[in-house]
Amino acid sequence: MDTCKWIDNYLKWMKKKYSVTSFDDGDEIMTPFTNIIGDRIAIYVSPLDQGKIRLSDDGNTLNDLILLGIDVNSDVRSRIINSIIQSFNVTLSNSKLLRIDGKKEDFPVMKQSLIQTILRINDLVMTRKNNVTNLFLEDVINYFDDNEFKGLPGHDFIGGSGNPYKISYSIGGSKSRPSQLIQILNNPDFQRISSEIVTYEDIKSNDDNINYSVIFNDADHSIQDKAQNIANLRGLDIIPWSDKNSILKLRN
Repeated sequence: MDTCKWIDNYLKWMKKKYSVTSFDDGDEIMTPFTNIIGDRIAIYVSPLDQGKIRLSDDGNTLNDLILLGIDVNSDVRSRIINSIIQSFNVTLSNSKLLRIDGKKEDFPVMKQSLIQTILRINDLVMTRKNNVTNLFLEDVINYFDDNEFKGLPGHDFIGGSGNPYKISYSIGGSKSRPSQLIQILNNPDFQRISSEIVTYEDIKSNDDNINYSVIFNDADHSIQDKAQNIANLRGLDIIPWSDKNSILKLRN
């Protein structure tokens, strides 16, 4: 099978899905990624002094959560949001606007950081339960602790491209075994799995001695065939939360 053809087709599809509209005060970039209400995620680019630019979401990410009844100011959610934005060097303004400033030539890294921030904050829609301590991420991390996985939650990695990534859990490697990286997702839809493939391949290009697995919440979501197919093609290991035997093997 010609794997290069698959990647080329995917990149062509991605390029077609992007569109740019120019205004007097900047540009609006429509991305192929969708938000929690099914709209395409928009990024706004504004010029700053000294050749710098600002990328923002115009406040849409948090405002959409609020419209869906999510209390983004609760202690637990505020802590999660702050952890996410700090991981990607994104700033949250008082008007709930996500933004990142930098040089024009750093646009690809800035755009990647902002998109990852938006996608991860969108996952807070899964916390509309009365008891926020039962968040899926916390459940999985607690399971790791109870079963002595001896790893680190929320670890930062840099890919070969220089892009930063936040991995839910990582277990250090040794001479006899590679490092084990574990990303924990509520909803393994096609765009999230595609994003994880990009993350996996970029990190692996910087350090080939790694295994990369995704654990997803199969109590609330099933994985689409096209998401599973592209994961199989690119060697991304996807494990449902109910498959504890496979999960336990990750610590070995």
